[in-house]
Amino acid sequence: MKTPKKEKDIFHMFVGQERPKKKLNYLYDIWKSTGIYPNTMFIAPRGHGKTAFATALGQQMQKHKRKKIFRPKTASSWKNLEQFMNDVISRDVMGGDCTILIDECHELPMDVQTAMLTMLADNKSNRNIFSWGDIDVPIDFKRHTFFFATTEPHKVFHALMNRLDRVDLEDYTNSQLAEIIKVSIPKAKFEKGVLNEISSTLRDNPRMAVQIGNRIFDYLVAKKKKTFTLPDWKFLSDRLNINLLGLTLTEIRLLDALSEGVEFSLTHLSSKLEMQAAAVRANLELFLLKKNLIQIKATGRSLTSKGKEYLEEHDKVRR
Repeated sequence: MKTPKKEKDIFHMFVGQERPKKKLNYLYDIWKSTGIYPNTMFIAPRGHGKTAFATALGQQMQKHKRKKIFRPKTASSWKNLEQFMNDVISRDVMGGDCTILIDECHELPMDVQTAMLTMLADNKSNRNIFSWGDIDVPIDFKRHTFFFATTEPHKVFHALMNRLDRVDLEDYTNSQLAEIIKVSIPKAKFEKGVLNEISSTLRDNPRMAVQIGNRIFDYLVAKKKKTFTLPDWKFLSDRLNINLLGLTLTEIRLLDALSEGVEFSLTHLSSKLEMQAAAVRANLELFLLKKNLIQIKATGRSLTSKGKEYLEEHDKVRR
């Protein structure tokens, strides 16, 4: 029995994300035979690589003998369907074979999302006609592929979401974040334990791993060193204002505010922080909840035991 040919990993440069990579590599391998890659939605928090994955895939399809031109776009570029038609459909889709990436697609105007229901409807012919004014626009899935990327899938029109093949990226572990730092500065050496210390401050975010890798590289060049040690990290994190768990100063202010009482309403808490309640809920509380530093009950907001321990440890570091 002939052994199946091993699929090429077109995402070998990415750390982690084994399950999404397996799916995307398989679909790419099938596309090479059928010419059809499903219109795909990439979903992940900010900085987790959704745009990078979609771009790597689009660029790989462009290098293939089918030569599908890759066109990255941002949804905020268009205010209405007319602008979208002129910029994307008339210029790119009607111009030839292409893969269109629409980043932050939750910002797409509703008339564009509605129009795409017709363009991307599944059928046996793998082809649709979208009528716009006096023009009939053919959308051929063998020639035209659409990728979408978003941090906020709940804001995408549900009917459009149902038209797309969904790819959710996985959370990153601290060890994977440490590996990203090592990959970003391959010639650097790290003292035992230092990468664990660094990765614990990266808020589970690979983009931050790349950024801190750049800062470490600059530090080593300036100090003419090859090895990065725990004292080096203590110095650098102090200069860059990097706190335990990567919390921002405003998040720590919130913890400090909660330490003054048993429970606070959102209104009371926002007034103490001099911020809008919506900003507190959307920009501050989510990560603190994820790390189990605060809890929200019907009676109000309060610190967890872990939150109290965090403040004690933070105070020790500040002394």
